[in-house]
Amino acid sequence: MSILRRAGVQRPVIDRIPSGTRDVLPDEMRELRAMTDRVRGVFEQAGYGEVYTPALEYEGTFDRADLAASRPAYRMFDEQGQVLVLRPDMTVPIARLVATRYANAEPPLRFSYFAHAYRGVRPQRGQSREFLQAGVELIGASGPDGTAEVLSILCAALDASGLETYRVGLGDASLYPSLMAALASRPRSPS
Repeated sequence: MSILRRAGVQRPVIDRIPSGTRDVLPDEMRELRAMTDRVRGVFEQAGYGEVYTPALEYEGTFDRADLAASRPAYRMFDEQGQVLVLRPDMTVPIARLVATRYANAEPPLRFSYFAHAYRGVRPQRGQSREFLQAGVELIGASGPDGTAEVLSILCAALDASGLETYRVGLGDASLYPSLMAALASRPRSPS
């Protein structure tokens, strides 16, 4: 905190933080740390190795991904004029990591992460720009078995976090065209 002096009057000046961000105080931090440690234990027990990627990535890395719901919140230039962004999500950096560091590795690859991500949202709606994202990425595993593995880890992590009631929604965007085609070919009933 700094002190503002004007005409002999001292008033504290409280520096603001960017909208959509917040401070985490000691009591909440202890609770958050305990919860992330429990979740980390679930990931480790399932054989997922923890990785960490840079908070800053080149914007072009995210241009190839469909990030309509999670566009970068912050852009800046490096000393060569390249556009950098604070990562809006961890999946794309994990994909970059696999492509650059594990290109010749035998699948399946199992990674976990705990990292802050930064999204361009409307903070006045109560959405955060900065949040802690935790998750796993299973790369190169077969469909149903891989999906079942990740879902079981998800449920174990939610249990370990202390949630007593939750719902897991599972969808596949590739089903939509098939459903629409099936609906279009159905005979219509008279109204």
